[in-house]
Amino acid sequence: MCPRRRLGEDPEFDALTGLEPLFRAFVSKIAFLCCTEVGGEAISACAVLQLPDCIQYVIGFNQQNLTRRTKIQSGLASILSLFAALPPGDSVEREELRIQALQASLELCQGRVKGYLKSLEVHLQECIQACRREGSRNSESTQTEMSRILGVLELCFGMSQSESVDKSRTSVNSVAVCDLISSLSVFFRSHMFSDVRHRLSRENDMMSTTYWSDCVHVAGRLLSYKRAVDLMDLLANIWPQLFLNFRICMISSSSTESDILPANPWTAAKIFKGMSSDKEVLSRFAKQLDSFSVHDIDVNISEFWRHAPKPIVHAEILVHSWLENTEGGIRPERFFNRWKFIGTSKPPCKLCSYFFDEYPTDVQVRPSHQNVYFAWRMPDVFEHQGEASIRTRRLVMESIKTRIRADVVRILSEKISDGRPHDSSAYTALFPSASFGAPRNLFPAEATAQSPDAYTLSKRQEESPTTWKSDNEVGHVLDEDEEEVLLFRGRSAARKAVHNQS
Repeated sequence: MCPRRRLGEDPEFDALTGLEPLFRAFVSKIAFLCCTEVGGEAISACAVLQLPDCIQYVIGFNQQNLTRRTKIQSGLASILSLFAALPPGDSVEREELRIQALQASLELCQGRVKGYLKSLEVHLQECIQACRREGSRNSESTQTEMSRILGVLELCFGMSQSESVDKSRTSVNSVAVCDLISSLSVFFRSHMFSDVRHRLSRENDMMSTTYWSDCVHVAGRLLSYKRAVDLMDLLANIWPQLFLNFRICMISSSSTESDILPANPWTAAKIFKGMSSDKEVLSRFAKQLDSFSVHDIDVNISEFWRHAPKPIVHAEILVHSWLENTEGGIRPERFFNRWKFIGTSKPPCKLCSYFFDEYPTDVQVRPSHQNVYFAWRMPDVFEHQGEASIRTRRLVMESIKTRIRADVVRILSEKISDGRPHDSSAYTALFPSASFGAPRNLFPAEATAQSPDAYTLSKRQEESPTTWKSDNEVGHVLDEDEEEVLLFRGRSAARKAVHNQS
């Protein structure tokens, strides 16, 4: 375990907290803009390096091909270049520049934005129906404002000439999305939003629905594009060199490993036997498994076994590995302002967090959302890197396995686990002191580790078949919980003390 590493701050920025957190926020927002599509493969990471003659942005992805990387590289370069020459701060031209940058960002990320819009449409309709059922004065005001926002949202979908209104909308009107983002921003700052806060709190207490928290979360994801532009606009005044003379390096994604599991699925009992040789521990495992027999754990394991995704190197580890194995390594002078930080489009998963905990590095990353995904592996080590690298990899892997075993033991014992209902940070950024909503859409392996009343799946009541979208359609709406195969939600180990590198 590396005692020198400390966690990076969450990338929501505050100019009063100092320049380094501001820079970290910027790096993570650049990664966010590179995450242009729905799905775990698009998740990205970014490091900013100081070359002798320019700035270098190093971008890595969970899994993106050359065509996608080239398109993103071109789009990002265009957005950054917009801030190379800034008009006066309060001028009409400056505001037009920000709008142009926001539209360019939305167009680059059109695939993901369309997912957010469809998801927001569903959740807004759910919230509006809830207000109608209640019929109070506050609910009428909230319903009116949400209906107005829904009307703005409807204008965000462009249609081809051959499409009718009833058919699926295929494109996004970035100008209209800018208007929607502006409406959401005003709503979040209005007195009416206090009613939404109350509903969020009540939803969290009752744990019967999640549409209020889902609605706010998705709205926060859309607002993140405006935050990214605002942050670039601010940093262009502080560090103009970030936008004047730069290069963008797109790292090739890792190869996928196949046939990592034996042909025949293991049972839960066999898995636990491989975790410990202690007879007392195994006996305790057996009793705990018996208490979960109603959940058909072995059936769920078998189903997962047949459809297990291929492991990949996650984006932040990919960037770190590239840095470590290229000229300059991870020496502080290689990084912009000597700030050794890798930003990500989403907080790192638990396994990535464990990797940076255990690996001998002081490069910082964002705090983890503590969810665990099956499609994860260590970076490759090649023969030319020597025995020391091979030994380090083996030791780090063993340390991670030890911590995962401890997580499994704890989940079985406590029948509950931590993690975020959403693995991105927009929702928690809006409410930094609270966490609303129950974990939902858990992977079956997680559900088997909880008592039946430990969670409640969201449900809709009193629905009109002419008003609501079908379950199949809602299933195709962006749900960030399912962008990667969720293995289980984990609890963070105790944070290590902060030490400066000697």
